[in-house]
Amino acid sequence: MITTAKTGYGNIDIAAATEAGICVSRVPGASAEEVSDHTMALLLACARKLFKLDRAVRAGVWRSIHGPEMGEIWRGITPVRGRTLGLIGFGLIPRALVPKAKGFGMRVLAYDPYVSTAVMKMAGVESVELEHLLRESDFVSLHADLTADSRHMLGAEQFQLMKPTSYLINTGRGALVDEAALSQALATGIIAGAGLDVTEVEPLKLDNPLLKLDNVIVTGHSGHYSDVSAETYRARPVEDVSRIMAGKWPRGLINPDVKERYLVRWGKPQGR
Repeated sequence: MITTAKTGYGNIDIAAATEAGICVSRVPGASAEEVSDHTMALLLACARKLFKLDRAVRAGVWRSIHGPEMGEIWRGITPVRGRTLGLIGFGLIPRALVPKAKGFGMRVLAYDPYVSTAVMKMAGVESVELEHLLRESDFVSLHADLTADSRHMLGAEQFQLMKPTSYLINTGRGALVDEAALSQALATGIIAGAGLDVTEVEPLKLDNPLLKLDNVIVTGHSGHYSDVSAETYRARPVEDVSRIMAGKWPRGLINPDVKERYLVRWGKPQGR
């Protein structure tokens, strides 16, 4: 058995493990609440320009709305009630995010070709095509799996479809975004800003153009963390190892197709 103490498993050759009769497990959904909280936090921080405001105060700028310095910083601050959130991907994390966004009075759209319209409707979400989502959304939030097809799914062409007042939030996978195109879109005002917990190359190099832009928030792939989730990530792999030693399938099994090959190669262990 191979078990990984995280949600992602891109570093494991699942096909090869299955061929060899090896079970692979992960820790699904362990930080869905944390990542959805973090997504909402980035959204609000972008909408309220919190980090610009904090930097201004630290630089000694504390003026009324009539002051030119603070007036420029305030320009573009927007309420979120009545705004549209577009979710790209509709797995556990965006589903946990929906009631939080709706609590702020937001309309929610979602694009996910692998999730039925009926499921989205039950969650109170409008199922739309990607282009429609990009045109309509004030905040676009990425939650898709990273595959060969989804790599750089948002690039220059997609940013051109977005509103110039819109924000990109990415707590999914960095490589879903063409970072060069994103930097250009942010620097030229094609979109208003971005809140990024993930980047294509991690850790982010200090000479990355994104770090030179004051309309970008980067939080260093920390959205999954809480003291509670940290305990879960430590405990779940041990539980899955214990299960397979007791003759049960792991709860976080990624490759259910392995079962026949596993039994042929190893047999079913007797519980102790």
